[in-house]
Amino acid sequence: MNHLNLSIRALPMQRLLPVRSLDEFEHLVKESEVLTGAPGRAFVVAGADRPAYQVHADVAGFQIARLDGAMPHEVLATARELVSHPIGSAMACGLLYTEPLPQ
Repeated sequence: MNHLNLSIRALPMQRLLPVRSLDEFEHLVKESEVLTGAPGRAFVVAGADRPAYQVHADVAGFQIARLDGAMPHEVLATARELVSHPIGSAMACGLLYTEPLPQ
């Protein structure tokens, strides 16, 4: 479990960026990878337990790992398959957020 990425769960919601579309989601993942040189970006779903995910861009789509589970579980999802993943559901409901990159 990556404790640095879990810190996104502790941030106040007003400090996080909402993710509203698949295009924006894809841009944010790739932007982070290009600008930081580190693979992936952390996302959090607003709600009572605020689950956190690490998402990496992949040739076939996205590698998605839930960060706060007892057993790390990673899935590979294409953009089309993302709608049936909890991240896609959260995005459709306006509940998906990520931390802004440092300026």
